[in-house]
Amino acid sequence: MTPASDVREVLRAARSVLLDFDGPVCQVFAGLPAREVAQRLRRAYGDATRLDQGDDPLEVVRVASLEELPRVDALESMLTELEVAAVELAAPTSHAETVIKALHAAGHQLAAVSNNSTSALKRYFTSRGLDTYVSPLIGREAIRLRQMKPAPDMLLLALEAHGVPPRSAVLVGDSVSDIQAAHAAGAMSIGYANKPGKAGRLLEAGATLVIEDMADLVRAPKAETR
Repeated sequence: MTPASDVREVLRAARSVLLDFDGPVCQVFAGLPAREVAQRLRRAYGDATRLDQGDDPLEVVRVASLEELPRVDALESMLTELEVAAVELAAPTSHAETVIKALHAAGHQLAAVSNNSTSALKRYFTSRGLDTYVSPLIGREAIRLRQMKPAPDMLLLALEAHGVPPRSAVLVGDSVSDIQAAHAAGAMSIGYANKPGKAGRLLEAGATLVIEDMADLVRAPKAETR
């Protein structure tokens, strides 16, 4: 486990804390499995052999966009509808709400940056009253599919809204693409290793540090109020 003092030092340097959504905040596909969503997308597309064959529906759309396949907008629109339905059944990540409120109370600016759709983010945060603490909510949009992480664009949009330079920000994410996006933006990163084997991959990708429980962000000695 990362020492609490290391977490404290990173948070002390971070005026802005950017949160990935699926993982650090909730398990989006807890009730509607990601594998099933990916399969639905391929069936609806018709020419499934041209699409990414993995279980991550976000990759299905991201790769289709990068490869300039036809009807990507329709594919993305279907994914958005499925995500909005999925967040109704999403399982909140343990301690995430406590962490969000504690970081906000400590004076940090918070934003969500996610490859999930903006519509899904808004549905989740507003339904739980967390949009008061986390703003802006920057997710996937049909007009910026190529700006999905690991591209840094979403992070930079959030930091522009906060008026914070990348060196004074940290992204909390559970995937290699999150760490890569933070590195590309020039921000620090905290890897959230919520599954066995993730810690090594996140550190190898260049995470500033790694935690295994979101509560580790508030178990550190009290950060200075900003």
